Formats: sequence, C-alpha cells, structure tokens
Amino acid sequence: MKQHFFGNVLILVILSVFATHAQHKIFMPEDIVDMKMVTSAVLQPQGEYVAFTLRVSRDENEKPGGSYNELWLTPTKGGEAKAYIQKPNSVFSIQWTPDGKTILFLARREAFDKHRQVYGIAIDGGEAYQLTHAPRSIYRYQLSPDGKRIAYIMRDELPDSVKVLKRQGFDQIVEDTWVTVNRIYVEDLASGEIAQVTKGDEHVWEFTWTPDGKHLIYRASERPFTDDNYMMTDNYIVPATGGEGKKIYDTEGKLELAKMSPDGNYIAWLGATSFNDPYPGSLFLLKKGSKQPVNLLEGFKASGESFVWKDRRTILLVAVEDLHKTLYEIHIPDGKIRKLRTGRPILGSLSLSKDRKFYATVANSVDHPNEVYLGTTNGKQLRRLTNSNPDWAGVQLGEQEVIRWKGPDDWEISGVLIKPVGFTEGKKYPLQVHVHGGPESAYLDGWNTHYNRWGQMLAQRGIMVLIPNYRGSIGKGVEFAKGDHNDLMGKEFEDILAGIDALIERGWVDPARVGIGGGSYGGYASAWAATKHSQRFAASVVFVGISNQISKAGMTDTPLENAVVHWNQWLYDDFDFTWDRSPLKYVSNSKTPTLILHGQEDKRVPLNQAYELYRGLKFFKVPTQLVVYPREGHGNRERAHRLDLCRRVLAWYETYLKSK
Repeated sequence: MKQHFFGNVLILVILSVFATHAQHKIFMPEDIVDMKMVTSAVLQPQGEYVAFTLRVSRDENEKPGGSYNELWLTPTKGGEAKAYIQKPNSVFSIQWTPDGKTILFLARREAFDKHRQVYGIAIDGGEAYQLTHAPRSIYRYQLSPDGKRIAYIMRDELPDSVKVLKRQGFDQIVEDTWVTVNRIYVEDLASGEIAQVTKGDEHVWEFTWTPDGKHLIYRASERPFTDDNYMMTDNYIVPATGGEGKKIYDTEGKLELAKMSPDGNYIAWLGATSFNDPYPGSLFLLKKGSKQPVNLLEGFKASGESFVWKDRRTILLVAVEDLHKTLYEIHIPDGKIRKLRTGRPILGSLSLSKDRKFYATVANSVDHPNEVYLGTTNGKQLRRLTNSNPDWAGVQLGEQEVIRWKGPDDWEISGVLIKPVGFTEGKKYPLQVHVHGGPESAYLDGWNTHYNRWGQMLAQRGIMVLIPNYRGSIGKGVEFAKGDHNDLMGKEFEDILAGIDALIERGWVDPARVGIGGGSYGGYASAWAATKHSQRFAASVVFVGISNQISKAGMTDTPLENAVVHWNQWLYDDFDFTWDRSPLKYVSNSKTPTLILHGQEDKRVPLNQAYELYRGLKFFKVPTQLVVYPREGHGNRERAHRLDLCRRVLAWYETYLKSK
C-alpha cells in the first residue's frame, strides 16, 4: 500500500511540476523528445548543395515506433532548406551521384517492395525511383566511383532445410552457432545483373570502394555476433569482380574500416593500439608493399574519431580532444600534424566536395543540437546552414563552461558545467552529476540535452549540472582511456567525487542536495553512488545500468569486450573482486532514493540488472521505483517511452534535490 501511495504521489509531482513550468519559456519534456536534429550531411560533389537527413519524432496518435529520418536539401550559398521525403517515410545512408543531379538513399517503401532497396531522387523534382533489385534487404551500400555499379551488403538466405524446421516449430537458439553471414554483392545499374563479391565465410560489417573502382575494402569477422564486431574484426581487400578477400593487416582489438589513398599507395585506418585498448582512436598508415603499419598518433593526447583522404598526401582527421572536437591535417608519409580548428561547434565526420576545398558536416553547440555546417578544408571558415528548431528562439539556457580539477594521483580531470538559469554567485544550488556511458566515451562542450541527458532542462529548473569525463574516457590519449583498468569504480569514481568537492569548495553546491544519473556505464556509476557512496547522494537515476557485475558478465551480448577493454580481466579469474565492484554488494548501505529505468529487450545490460537492484533497495526500504519499457533495448526508441522517462526523471530530481 505504501509503495502504491508513493507511485501516486510521484505522478502528482510530475503533473504539478509541468503545470507550474508550462507558462514559462523553458524546455518541457515534449520539446526535447520532439526536437528536430540533423543526423547526416553529404556535400554534393560540385559543392552547391548539401543533402541531409533530419530526425523527426512521431506524433502522439501514431503507433509506437522510432523517429523518422527525412531527406532534405539546402543550398551552400544560403537559402531555405527543401524537404524531398518526409514522414511517415524514412531514408538512410544518403549519397550523391558523381554528376550531382541525384541523391541516393536506402529505404523500404512498403507500397513498392518488401525489402530495403536503394532509391534515387532527382534534385530538380519528381518521384523517387528504385535502383537496386536485391532479393533480400540491403544493409549498407555504396555507389562505385564511376556511378555505374552499386555494391551492397546482403545476408545469406536461410537454407530450405532450416526454413522447413522453423515452420515445424524447431526455432531453438543454440548459443555461439550461426547459419548465415553478410556478404558483398555488386549490381550493374545498366543491366541489373547482380554478382556475389565475397566468396569466403567471413561476416561483412562494412565496406568501401577503392578510388579506382577495381577493388572493395571491407571489415569482417569470422562470426556474425556483436562481440565479434567490437573486438575480432580485420580489414580485407577483394576484387570488385569477386574472389577471396585478402587480409590487409592482422590487427588486434577494436578497429574501423580502412580507406585507400587516391593514388593507391597507402591504406589508413583507425584502430586500437592493443587488444585491451578501449577505443579505436589511433590512426595507422600502411604503405603499399610494406608489411608493418605506422601509428601516426603515437603518444597523441586525443582520440581519432573519423578521417578522410583530402588528396594523395593529406589526411583530414576529426579527433576528440579533451572536451571538444579538433580538425587536424596530417601530411603523408612523414605524419606531420597541423591543427586546423578546435572548440565549438562540435564537429562530426566530413563530406568533401570534388575539388576538396569544402566539406559538409553535422555539428552542435551549447545552444543547439546537430545542424548542417559548411567549412573550408584549410580550416579558416565554418558556417551554419540550417536551423531546425526555430521555435526555440527566446528560450533561456544555463551558462555552460569547461572546468578542470585534480583526481587521484594528481591526474587532471575535465568536465562540462551547466549553471542554473539566473545563477547567482554565493548561492548554493542542488547539483546533478551526469555520468556518460562506455566508459570509452566522452561528453563534450556542445549540446547536452536529450531525453536521456537532461542538462538544460535541469538548469532551467534551478539545478546545477556537472558532466565529468573521468579516467577511462576518450579524448586524452590511450593511457587515460586505460586509466580505469583493473579498478572499475575505484579511482574513476574518485574523479567524480573530486569534481563534486571542487564545486562545493567554490561555494556553488549544497552538499546535502547532490544527485547523480546516467545510462549504461553511467547507470552503473549511479547505482554505485546510491549504494557504496549513499551518504554523498540525495537522489539517483539508474538507466539501463549495472548492479551485479557477476550476473551481468554472464548474460551480456558482449562478454569479450566487457572483460578485455573494461575490466582487463575475466570475472572467472577473480569472483571476489568482481563482486566487490558490484553495487548490489553494498545495497544494505543505501539510503538514496533511486529511480531505475530499463528496456525489456536490453541485451547489452540485461533486465535482471534492474530487478536485482530494485529488489535489494525495496528490501532495505529505500524509496525506489522500477520502470520497464516494453520493446526497448539498450536505450529507448519510442516517443512515448522517451517522454515517460524524461518526465519521471525531472519529477524525481524535483522531489529529492530541490528540497532538503
């Protein structure tokens, strides 16, 4: 009865909170869930237009599902963006034909076909038309450099014998076994002929054409599992006419797709420096005829994120550097690095014009989510082209700044601080610490407000927000990213506590009103805070978080990655240590009101993690609530679920942080 009463009280708090704020010009959960955001941008080869995809949420009266990806076009010299394909249709993987007259995209248009196919639409108007005729759904595709062929990935068809057994009900899942893999095919656009390219049994994840159109480079693993995609892939090269793929280099650990230089003399890729390196952030260069690649970012205090060949002797690299993205120019082969630009906005990957003078990118800043930007490859100019949320004009935002403090061993830790709107020096505010997932990730000094990241919404409600990039984060080099190895929730959590103490020492934060929240690994940190360090935290929000490292390691779909790049050891080697770093061990210590949110179909951090924490907190009479979202995995896709999560989180912090 008490728990039922508490649930009703929370609902009343939600309603009263949003009724109170509805009259003011601040973000409501609906504003954030329904915000429009650019998801990709591709520059026309001739440089006159940028094609981009715009994420648009579903309407309230639509059936449950994810957001739509609309196709838009904007001129590079200024002017209104034009919609080409809008909801309820969605497009993915947009590309240009070499003549710049047609935009290609991947879609499944139910009125025309039952499989995902490649379509084209002319920029001067008209209906979209189908280009490929694959017998099964296409996962990825790329037009050949001459525009005459399309290569794509397609899954094997199930053998007839397996289909018969499935119809008879023999649909059991046998762990670590598989029947089909992804392969590359090439379709000739003139004749419609489809030819299989990859003849081996490796599972293809992604690919690209070589500049001369004679070969395809692809990244593949021996098995078609998520864990293998993370940890066990290599890059191969194969003739576009088909054959056995040749391994480019026997890499170790995390890896990204390799790309060949325009003259064919070099191949470069982003990858890990060792099997236990958490992030593929080093840039390797292999010269034609050489057997050993060179790490161009050896000792680099940043993490490479994406790159393009500007010309046969120049690579443009976008890297996470501390709390920003930096654009570098790297000369080949000597590896000389020159910084072109850094700071705000936060750049995405680059799409170059044919003359290599301009690039389009998706970027965000402190006052807006991702938009289309146009820049010059010499780094001197960068200009915003779109404004996807014009109705946000006049919304007051909390001041955002970069802060730094010292963690254990005198390590410098960086973070983003969002001050409450109307911040007054000398006043002590409630604080929410938002912890990023990964941990091989980083939150940057850009837009930090989403359905699962509540920065400006909390700042508008009088709550200060600290977003720390603790050791284990990317952006400060390999050593820093490995800094939490063999010490999960040890010094990395002390980094977070030191950041809180730094704000308390400045006189900005009330130590009795400190909350924490985050998703995935951030949810793990939030569960750790609510149990092991409960005396420090007045409220916690655990989203798809870990509570029992032993049971999690036995059920996750990434057991190898979890052990190697996170723990740097297998749980079976030391059960005592694994249990010692599990929040559930310390649940009897908890007094922190904890909101637990989880997807029912989560395979990365399975649902049992939420139930184990919830049952423990309930047993010790800690205020708690568990919300399970049907059909959701490791994060929410559906509008109603995102909206519900956002509302509950704000109400939780209003209840437990705004008042002593």
